[in-house]
Amino acid sequence: MTAYNKAGLDKGGPEFERREGPDLLCRAFKYLAIAAWLLFFAALVISHYARPEMDSGLVRYWGLDIRDYWQPRLTFWLVYLLWGCVLVSVVSLLLNRMRLKRRGDHLHFNIILLLLSASGMLFYILR
Repeated sequence: MTAYNKAGLDKGGPEFERREGPDLLCRAFKYLAIAAWLLFFAALVISHYARPEMDSGLVRYWGLDIRDYWQPRLTFWLVYLLWGCVLVSVVSLLLNRMRLKRRGDHLHFNIILLLLSASGMLFYILR
């Protein structure tokens, strides 16, 4: 996409854009974000099955046995999925930070939110 003025091809200035479209790195941000969110979604599904069972009044009334600990095998996979999510988010943020050079480039808020969510969940499990 090139900008023309009345005299011909504009060789500079604020309206001259040399980029034809999103480059490989810009597309990589999108794919890294999708991969990180898929890892986080898988971690949420695993955390549902790995967490302790809910102790309600009805459970106590009936005297049912419930599991009051995290499933060790599932928690192992949960921790690794969350570390993977944090790692992909940090790599994406670092690459995005290096890439922020033009006015149209922006920091991806969803990656920051994902990093905070995954690290918060990781600290909760590992405490």
